[in-house]
Amino acid sequence: MIYTVTFNPSVDYVVRLPKVTVGGLNRTDDTEKYAGGKGINVSRVLKQLDTETTALGFCGGFTGQFIKDALESEGINQNFIEVEGDTRINIKLKTGAETEINAAGPSIRDRHIIQLKAQLKTMTKDDHVVFAGSVPNGFDYLYQELADILSAKGIPFTIDAEDSKLTSTLQYMPNLIKPNRVELAGVVRRELTSETDITAAAMEMVEKGAQNVLVTLGREGAIFVNKDYQYRIPSPKGILRNSVGAGDSTVAGFISRKDCSIEERIRYAIACGSATAFSDDLAQKENIGALLKEIEIQPI
Repeated sequence: MIYTVTFNPSVDYVVRLPKVTVGGLNRTDDTEKYAGGKGINVSRVLKQLDTETTALGFCGGFTGQFIKDALESEGINQNFIEVEGDTRINIKLKTGAETEINAAGPSIRDRHIIQLKAQLKTMTKDDHVVFAGSVPNGFDYLYQELADILSAKGIPFTIDAEDSKLTSTLQYMPNLIKPNRVELAGVVRRELTSETDITAAAMEMVEKGAQNVLVTLGREGAIFVNKDYQYRIPSPKGILRNSVGAGDSTVAGFISRKDCSIEERIRYAIACGSATAFSDDLAQKENIGALLKEIEIQPI
């Protein structure tokens, strides 16, 4: 089972209109609501890839119930911990350009973290855990603590996070980390302007414990590094329609094919990320399949 952990889920409220008049009345052309949050995005794309997944994290109030209902309607397992307060609503204004208004989430208490740790302790080596996004205020070392629990039981995990939230887990040998160029530059504390720079920085992550490093570069594609391989992967051609969730989709594609060759795992990763970028919502199975044959993997 692949478990995803989302500490601060959201109801993503997508609003489409020609333009926004500040201080005046605005009428929408179309609106949509989705269960959002980085780990939840991973679970939703895993479902499209016929991979069993369970979404974990914290939900509360009527918006939390919406997320649970939305996932269950898609056939996705969930075992959220109930918290006081309402799960947040994030507004995505699409007026040609995309504007995001993200809300703060409900407070997470020590007792909620204890419940999450108890869930992790029931898992086995056959499971895989995905940590993605921010951690609750006041729990700066939470990823390290959770990675320690999994490492002690030999449970593989993936982490998609920034700065010390990422680097504190490298000693526990994450199966996959997926920084973008800016995030990787922040970790190594230097500018990354060339493919050589990016590859060298990714190798530093491998030397510190990461088993696989996939650096996403937007329209430039991606660079993959582990102890045996170094690849560049150009982005397939398409029209960018949605930047939300492309990285999460990339993670889903890679971990969904754990028994395949590294090249096949990379191919699925880039196809899933691109299918989301070229869609209004997250990647759908048929769009992923159509892109797979366009993915080119080039040795560095």
